[in-house]
Formats: sequence, structure tokens, C-alpha cells
Amino acid sequence: MTRLFLIVPLLLLATQPLEAQLSSADLEDASEIARRTAGAALRGQTRLLFEVLDIDPILQTRIGAKIWSRLTERQREPLRAVVRRTFAGALAPSRSGPAEVAWASAREQAGRALVFLGVRTGGRWVKTVWNFRRGEPAGWRLEDVVLSDPGVSLADRSRRALGANPVLPRERREQARQEAWPRLAILGLIALVVLLTRHRLTPEKRTLLYLTAAAPATLFAVDGALAVRRALAEPYAVTEGLPSAPWDRWLRLAREAEREGEVDGQTRTLWDNAVAAGASPAAVAYERGLAAADRGDAATARRAFAAALEERQPAPGAARELALLALAEGRNAEAKALLDRYLAATGPDPDTLGVVAAVEANLGSPAAALEALRRAREMLGGGARGAELEARVRARMGDASGAVRALESLSPEDERPDREKLRADPAYLPIANDPAWVAYINGPPPPPRPTPAG
Repeated sequence: MTRLFLIVPLLLLATQPLEAQLSSADLEDASEIARRTAGAALRGQTRLLFEVLDIDPILQTRIGAKIWSRLTERQREPLRAVVRRTFAGALAPSRSGPAEVAWASAREQAGRALVFLGVRTGGRWVKTVWNFRRGEPAGWRLEDVVLSDPGVSLADRSRRALGANPVLPRERREQARQEAWPRLAILGLIALVVLLTRHRLTPEKRTLLYLTAAAPATLFAVDGALAVRRALAEPYAVTEGLPSAPWDRWLRLAREAEREGEVDGQTRTLWDNAVAAGASPAAVAYERGLAAADRGDAATARRAFAAALEERQPAPGAARELALLALAEGRNAEAKALLDRYLAATGPDPDTLGVVAAVEANLGSPAAALEALRRAREMLGGGARGAELEARVRARMGDASGAVRALESLSPEDERPDREKLRADPAYLPIANDPAWVAYINGPPPPPRPTPAG
């Protein structure tokens, strides 16, 4: 009997349909859709995003499937608008420069396609994870986009942006009475005017009076009937003027205070107000850590990043920032553990793989360091960006000759890096006085790129 209980589950698993499994072609297809959708959104074109975004399940999770099924289309649209606004706002084009989808990778998880996209916007990298499922009968549906470093789910942000009570039960009869009485009062007023006036008019003018009064009376009667019918047909009321991320105001004020150097109890209150208004506690702690790191307060940054990792829904980017702090202080083993945790949560990206390469080299694992560099350059598609990434990593490792070889490996068709910008880049400070690097920086400029024929 015991064996039977063990065998039956195995047989059930063996007979499950295999259609949920995704092939490499499926993952490539989902990756391409994510690239095109993100690229369009970064240019301010949201049509593709809204076409593929699976909005209704996001709202059903927040409101409840039973209540959602009893809402009319008229009531659903304002709720859908909040979801669209949240996704479009998070993927809006940067004002400080062009944005681009720089790299992508995909993997399967529980029958879903997770597409990891690296977006360069406003001079910084933004890692995102796009969660797709197979739609019926065909096509991909976007269930969520996660901003990897702060650990913010846009689907969850949309639900929180709806406020505490987006949908409330309605007293239908009372609502119908409230809709009917004002219109009945106006109809009564029209009838009273007609009764008081008609005795003073000739028969011809009475007819004109009746026709004139009939037009507004008909409009109010029809409008009243429709309003009453709507009130009786809608058991729930949707809150008017739904909020859009009420915590954004507090975040904006906190960031401004941090930039102006006002690090005091009032600034901490602004951050706390953002959390109270619905912002993710982990994401807020992560932002506070970044602000502290920018002003050179490593101790405060470390505490904030540690707090961001301790939340129930942590901000994975805090692990990367703590790894960078550990690396700067020579604690390479700790940095590697933190980087492993970060990559497990967010997937690979070229910059982090570059840091991994430096850490592996410091730990005496050159083969692992070179493999991390290879993967990083592969994600960037080679070219100038891949060469510059390798050069920065080799500079961090103190390998000036390797950095020079990486930059000189570019073909004549590749865009060559500006040597003045390289001279000012702090990434190359570890090799700034190395003869090989000095000779490269002060050497003759590279030949111009060949002009395409025609």
C-alpha cells in the first residue's frame, strides 16, 4: 500500500502535458517581443506595451475575481487606466538623454518566459525582468515587469496605486433615488412653468410652448432613466479620481532634500512618509543607501542596504551595492557571496559580470575571471562597449597591458573610445601611472573609421 501511494504521484507527474514547457525558440520569441515593446516604450510609444500587457488579471488579484466580474466595462476602464499609467510611467523615455535596450537574455520558470532586459537610460543601467505567459489561443501576454535592483513589481505598484478602497458596495436603491430626484425636480419645474404660462398664450403659441418644453423634458427623462438603470445595474461603485502613486510626492521631496545635503530628521520623515503612502519599504531603503553612498557616507549606506535586504520583499540591488563596498575594502570573499546572491535574484548583466571578473581575479581564479568577462562581452555583442567593459575590469585588476589590449582589439569599423574621456574616467585610476597605460593614453589617435561606400 505504501508503494502505491508513492507510485501514483509519479505516474501523475509523468502524464502531465508537456505543452507548458518552452523551447529555445519560444524563449527567443518572447525575448524579441520584450525588446520591441521596451524599445517602443522608451521612445514614448506605448501602443505595443498596452497590446501585450495582461491588465485584467492584475486588477482581479487586487479587487477579487467575483467583484471584477460584476463591474461594467464603464467601471473597469478607470481601473485599467491606473495600470497603464503605472507601466508607461516606469518605462517612460528619459529626459537626460537617449535610451536603448542594450542586452537581453531569457529563461523558463514554471512555464513562464522570464526575459531579462538591460536598458540604458539617462546615463545609467536599469535592469528589468519581463514575465510572459503563453496566451490563448496564441501569442504572449505580459504579466509583470520587475525593476530588478529596487525589487519593484510594476503589477504590485499598480495595485497599490489604486488606494485603499478603489471599489465599494453600493446601496443601489438609494443611489437610484439620488439619481432620480434631481431630474424629477427639474421635470416638475418645467411642467409648472408650462401650467402657469399656457393660459396667457394663444393656441398657436401654446403649441410652440409645448414643443419648446418637450425637448429639455425628454432629455432629462431619458437621462434620468439611464442613470436609474445604471445605478440599479451596478452593485459596486468605483472611486472617482483614483490616485496615481501617492508616495511619489514624498519620494521626490526626499530626493531633493538629499541632493541639497539636508540629511536630518526631517529628511528621514520624508522617506518614512513615502513608505506610509504605499512605497515599497525595501525600495525606499535601497534609495536611501544610494543617496548615502553618493555623498560618501559608507556607514549609513551599508546600514540602509542591509535593511533593504532584510525586508520580506527585498531589494536585490542592495546586495550588489554591499558587494562593491566590500570589494573596495578588500573583502573579496564577502563580495563574491553578495554578487552570487544578486545574480541569482536578477539574472546576469555585463557590469556585474565585470565586477565578478575582478573579484575572481583577486581571489586567484583567473579562469573564472576570464569566463565572466567572456559572458559580459557576449551580452554586449562585442564591439566598443564590450572592449571598454573589459578594459575597465582589467584596470580594476591592475592589468594595464590587458586594458590596452582590450581597447586596441577593436576593428577599424568599430567606434573608438575618446582618449580624453578615458583619461578622466575614474575606473582607470588603478593603472593611471602604469607606463603601458600612459603610453596608450598619450599615443597617436587611432585612424578614422572608414567611410561606407556609396
